[in-house]
Amino acid sequence: MKFIICLILMVSLSSMAAEVDSFSKKIKPFLEKYCIECHGGKKIKGHLNLKSIGNMEQAFKKHQVWSEVLELMHEKEMPPEDEKQPTKAEIKVIEDWYTSNFININARPADAKLRRLSAEEYRNSIRTLLGFDLQIHISGTPETVVETSVILKMLPPDPPGESGFGNDTAKAPINETIWEKYGFISNTAIENLFAVENRKHLEVYTGKLGPKWQQANVNNLITKFTQKAFKSKNCSENIQKSLSRIKSDVQKGISLENSCKKELKMVLLSPQFLYNGHFDKSRKGPQPVSQDEMAQRLSYFLWGTLPDDELLNLAQENKLNSQKVLLEQVDRLLNDERSKVSTELFARQWLALDEMKKSKEKWPQVHAKYYQPIHFVDYLIREDRPIMELIDSDVTYANQHLNKYYDKKDFKNFPRSSKPKGTEVLVLDHQKVDIPNSVNRGGILTMPGILSMYSGKNRTSPILRGIWVLERIMGDHLGEAPMDVPPIPKPKKGENLTFRQIFERHQNSPSCSVCHSKIDPLGFGLENYDSRGYFRKSGKDVDSAGKAPNGDKFDDFAGLKKILVKKYDEQIIHTVTEKMFSYALARRIEAYDRPVIYGISEKMAKNDGTYRDLIKSIVTSLSFTHTFVK
Repeated sequence: MKFIICLILMVSLSSMAAEVDSFSKKIKPFLEKYCIECHGGKKIKGHLNLKSIGNMEQAFKKHQVWSEVLELMHEKEMPPEDEKQPTKAEIKVIEDWYTSNFININARPADAKLRRLSAEEYRNSIRTLLGFDLQIHISGTPETVVETSVILKMLPPDPPGESGFGNDTAKAPINETIWEKYGFISNTAIENLFAVENRKHLEVYTGKLGPKWQQANVNNLITKFTQKAFKSKNCSENIQKSLSRIKSDVQKGISLENSCKKELKMVLLSPQFLYNGHFDKSRKGPQPVSQDEMAQRLSYFLWGTLPDDELLNLAQENKLNSQKVLLEQVDRLLNDERSKVSTELFARQWLALDEMKKSKEKWPQVHAKYYQPIHFVDYLIREDRPIMELIDSDVTYANQHLNKYYDKKDFKNFPRSSKPKGTEVLVLDHQKVDIPNSVNRGGILTMPGILSMYSGKNRTSPILRGIWVLERIMGDHLGEAPMDVPPIPKPKKGENLTFRQIFERHQNSPSCSVCHSKIDPLGFGLENYDSRGYFRKSGKDVDSAGKAPNGDKFDDFAGLKKILVKKYDEQIIHTVTEKMFSYALARRIEAYDRPVIYGISEKMAKNDGTYRDLIKSIVTSLSFTHTFVK
């Protein structure tokens, strides 16, 4: 196995070296002749600066750019039609270069990197260590949601990394401000752990405590707490140093309890706790990730928190390099209630659900809409459903606040509840609901929260809806609109144009058509749903007809949905694979990941793969099990 990986790497590196001259001699002159004037000269349209790419290494890092460049060239959108056009022979040179360097390549592991815990992961890890959450009590009205976590209240939220996920923190180091907050949180955490009311949580580590601390209590506490926080059973040297310092403190008159507090606070401020990643810099090149890092990868991917004792023991016994054991652990972790934490983080960020929190509706309604897609994605993953049930399903998760969006024949399937006397607002849990009669529902796209997410008061936003579907579900990366995009045209005096006709004029602009030809069919296809997410039939005032990018026509969203399920299933499965892959590895997709991702998504499409199939394929892939140490 190691020989094969090394051979693959040698071939890949030698191929890249051979292509350096071809990039300089063939690709760079092409860019300067046809592209740089608009994308790197005085103007940088669409935030695409091709002038900044000067060699093959830089081109390789920008691998997603080239597929977009080729697509625009094939659609004759770049260069603009009023500019000089490349010949077929010139385009063929670009196509061949792209194919040899970005399609016909071998997979290799990603470079080994440390990454700090995201704010959510840090909160989850502290909670796992303590056995309870650090909370503050804030007075709020029943119709508002208030953050009660000390940690999430103090730490800034992590912006999405290049992968689009908040756990992609390799390029977001700890600054002085965050370090000070870590210090405060560490002190608060340990003081709370030692509080009388939390004695049972402390005794998880110390064993039964009597009136006076015993050395055995200290040994147990330092050993168990350090191993759990360091995510490794292989930290005896650190443990011995802590115990030696405690012994020295006692000789100076410091109590065992206070000395232990000091040591545990130091543990919470250690890089072993604050960062993930564990590799030996003395070994260079491609290699399996360490057993400790494999335990970390599994646990933070599927639980969003620290590995438990079973994972740490398997790592210590060197058993996490067995595919059989890995697959067993995936099932164990997903079957555990703790996996709901990770499925929520994944769904929230993948589907941009926090946009719903901007709603002006009352909190119980927002809560119902917000958690419906989260619980639905959790259901798909944990109950091992086929990937394409994301788009079409006879099951949803809902509460009584949502039944009005569904067919009356399905009302009996919704959970019922009554508001206790004196209760102003009732926030209800979601339950699994069968919706066989709600033919206009089913799947993520028809959930009322998704539909109302980008809508204004009493009006829909087909463009924003279309962009959301295109980027989140179809995997098409549009980027930011160019600065010179013309404004939406206003009807001329005497013209009585529909909302859709106005946008069709906008689409006819050469600088707009390439994006709107993709966006508009998806967005206007959802016009069967109003700004609040209620269904409405097509008619004089509701036009949901259109033509998908592949040319297939549809009369309404039901028709569009059939096209998505039958004709775009491979593309949607590929997108879900990319999203899950990026979240699992907490990093952006690199060019050398493409063979792995394409292999997995093709297998899922061919075999009607499930979400658990997808996760197992990612966990056992070269990208997950191996790393490259420079």
